[in-house]
Amino acid sequence: MKKLLLASAIAVVGTSAHAIDLGYGLSLGAETDLNYTTGTETWEMDFTPSMALGAYGVSFSAETTIDVLDINNGDIFEGIDWKAEYAWNGVTTYTEVSSDADFEFGDITIGAKLKF
Repeated sequence: MKKLLLASAIAVVGTSAHAIDLGYGLSLGAETDLNYTTGTETWEMDFTPSMALGAYGVSFSAETTIDVLDINNGDIFEGIDWKAEYAWNGVTTYTEVSSDADFEFGDITIGAKLKF
């Protein structure tokens, strides 16, 4: 029960997000995620800085996740997640691709989302 209460408190207090609108459609932000998994009894803390550029319904974004608890082992940069979206009348089309630390790109995902 203690572990469940501790994990719940961390989920509420430890996760935050903040974005700064720099004008001209450019925004910078970051998110932190601190969590505890009861089955394996492991802690994780991720920091995810991001940047986005948007205009006329089109947005381009890039973000990377850094494992803060493993920062002393040296390899903190694991690559960048790239995303492009276009929203119109409740339909959002998107393209996503990720690169590793050497900027070698993986598979490209193309899709559409519908909100109603």
